Order: sequence, then C-alpha cells, then structure tokens
Amino acid sequence: MIKQTKQFIGFSTGCLYRSNLPMSKVAELYYANGANAIELGFKTPADFFKLKLTDKLIKAVKKFSYISIHAPWKEVRYDQGQETKKIVKKLKEACAKLPIKGIVLHPGAIDDFTLLNKSKLPFLLENMDGRKRAGTHPEDFKELGKKCNFNFVLDLQHAYEHDPSMKLAKDFVKIMGSRLQHLHVSGNSETEIHVPTFCAQNQKAIVKALKLKLPGVKILEGILLEDIENSIKKELDFVAKFK
Repeated sequence: MIKQTKQFIGFSTGCLYRSNLPMSKVAELYYANGANAIELGFKTPADFFKLKLTDKLIKAVKKFSYISIHAPWKEVRYDQGQETKKIVKKLKEACAKLPIKGIVLHPGAIDDFTLLNKSKLPFLLENMDGRKRAGTHPEDFKELGKKCNFNFVLDLQHAYEHDPSMKLAKDFVKIMGSRLQHLHVSGNSETEIHVPTFCAQNQKAIVKALKLKLPGVKILEGILLEDIENSIKKELDFVAKFK
C-alpha cells in the first residue's frame, strides 16, 4: 500500500462502474486501501445531473489529497447551448463544495470553447484513443492550446493504441509541456480496453512511459472486476514504484 506522500495516486470511480456501489462507498473503498487521489467520472450528462453532493459523499471525497472530475464524454456536445450551460453550472457547484483540481474533457466533444473558457473552471483536455478523431496526436494539442488556456491530461493507454513503441507518449509530453497536469494510467487485455497495469497484456509498454518521470498525479483507470480490494492494493503498489 502506498504511503500518503506527495506522490498522488488513485482511481477513477469508473473503475468500479459495474459494481453499482454508491459513489461514497467507492471513495471509501479506495481511501481505505491506500489511494490519495480520486477522479469522479460521469459518462453522460444524465449521469452527471444525477450527482447529489450529500454530506456523506463530500466527507468521503474530501479525504483525498487530489480530486478531479471527468466531465461527461458521451451523448454530449459542448457549445453555447442550454445543456452546456447546465453542465457548467453544476460543475461550479461541485467546485464550490469540493477542492477540485481538474475537470477532464474529451476534445472531440467540444464544438465551441466560449462558455468553457468564460467559466474559468480548471478544465483539462485528454488525448484520445483509436476510436476518436480529435485529440489523438501531439499536433492536435498545439492547436487546442491556442483555443483555450486549459491544461492537459496524458492517457498512456490511449497513446499506446496509436503507437505501441510509446514514442508518441514522449512526443505528447514534449508538446504538453508545463500544461501536463496528470496522467491516466492503465493497460489492456484481450477483452478489455482499460485494465490495471499490474496485470495488463501491454504492461512493458506502459511501464516504458511511466519511467519518463512524468507528473506526480496518476489517476488509475483499469476496470476492477474481481478480488477488488486486493486488485486496488496491487495496482497502487505497482504504479507507485514509478516516481
């Protein structure tokens, strides 16, 4: 189990989406097993609008040293419309109640940066996987950086999908520079796109990137399916080695 140090490592709540546990229980489980960072993930706007920041949830999440949100990425277009206004309003409410350090967005879901820029929220743009068209290569982030003042997230598994040698990951690090705030860390298997790194089929490639001495915040995205507490501890221990 990792110690509560300046290295921040923890999981996305999405890693346990198949468990149907309440978000407060997910947070408690992660913290009890050594995580000191957490990312609250919401797939769709409908999922996000269901979020209730109860005293129980706030208490559970505030224990973490680093807190981020993954804003909806499916069934959503970020523009100047009413839905975007509603999402931004709810994000501001969350930031007022929790010390949110970053809010992850998928570049391909953004049609217009106007409302997002005006909000002054701590948005982060993430590089995308092989199923997406926008935000898949370092050059995309040169252009994105001109449209907004947002920081960035590097997803190592997404980089691997485009380049198993992980040279692309190095290129992302170079282009993102000081705007690279945190990492999404996972690997893959024959049946899953995101699995814990300690048991990933492509573990060697992901480790190659982890050895680049990247930012100290690592959000783990491998789905947790069985022997959950043991898997949490194993993944934290494995990734904590790469400081």
